[in-house]
Amino acid sequence: MATITSTTTLQDSDLTLEVFDIPSSRVVHGKAFPLGLHPKDGAVPGDINSAVRYLENIAKTGAFRSLLSQHGAILFRGLPIKNAQDFSKFVTAFQLPQPHREVGLAGKRTTVTTNIKTANEEPPDVKFYYHSEYGRSAYFPGVLFFFSEIVPEQGGQTPLLSSLELYDRLAADLPEFLKDLSEKGGNDSYGFEIKDGDSLEVQREKVETVLRDTLQAKAEWQPNGSLHVLQHLPAIRRIGSTGKPTFFNGFAGVYGRGRDNNALEPPYRGIDEKYHLPTTYGDGTAIPVEYQERLLEISDEIGFLTPWQPGDVALIDNYTVQHARTPWKGDRSLLVSLWDGHEKFVPL
Repeated sequence: MATITSTTTLQDSDLTLEVFDIPSSRVVHGKAFPLGLHPKDGAVPGDINSAVRYLENIAKTGAFRSLLSQHGAILFRGLPIKNAQDFSKFVTAFQLPQPHREVGLAGKRTTVTTNIKTANEEPPDVKFYYHSEYGRSAYFPGVLFFFSEIVPEQGGQTPLLSSLELYDRLAADLPEFLKDLSEKGGNDSYGFEIKDGDSLEVQREKVETVLRDTLQAKAEWQPNGSLHVLQHLPAIRRIGSTGKPTFFNGFAGVYGRGRDNNALEPPYRGIDEKYHLPTTYGDGTAIPVEYQERLLEISDEIGFLTPWQPGDVALIDNYTVQHARTPWKGDRSLLVSLWDGHEKFVPL
């Protein structure tokens, strides 16, 4: 029988996980961010199958679900996870509802195994700003796993921040910004079950069905056959289990990438030859640059750089944690697994 003690030690008859200190970790709402867990006294299970059995017993008690709700992110270290196949077995141990089916703004990824993909494969010199996974969509995963298979020579950390803490800081520093977001919401401007042999009419019907039923989006077909998709999304959400407000969106990423590519002015075409359309308030008005600059500053102030070691896995609550990417040099392999979780948003 797996148990959880007052000192946050998770144990099964054959495995005990205990807390370890993570350098530069933060405290958010009285809880460590992130929480570090590793086998007690270095008693590592002999193989991944043994570890998974122990983790499943602990998961059945609801302990991991509770810890994730309290801390937002958990860093597992010292378990026998060496490759994508081990990682695939590891993620199933947490008995989450189902793997998340990606629809819409997917990153550039390669499927490695059934539930495992590479992290975004853009060049290593490209910086990713803080964002909620699929925070620009009405359909998003609840839980993320990141597996550090190969650590680069330099850089390549995965920055994390608590979107609960980010909300608190914005409420203190930029109350007008939060007020406008709460009242106006956000605005974002992009397929699917298409099969070989489907007519153009059938293809369009399938796309329209996904947009309407899954993404709750409006779309207009353009004369050249392209599709313009428009979503009106709330930028501030409320967590169902705790009632806390969270900053759930992708504003920082949209603005940061546009700024880095000198694309903040019409026609919004950057030095990368891509268009970077701005994110606006829900009524179409511009979000002041000074608000977005301060958002980036605060995000860096409260961010945490995950000190990856080979075999580490970070378990992340997408509802309450944003992540980013730092550039790197050398070989790097970071794998991801996206899942639907138990959390939900409720009206503000």
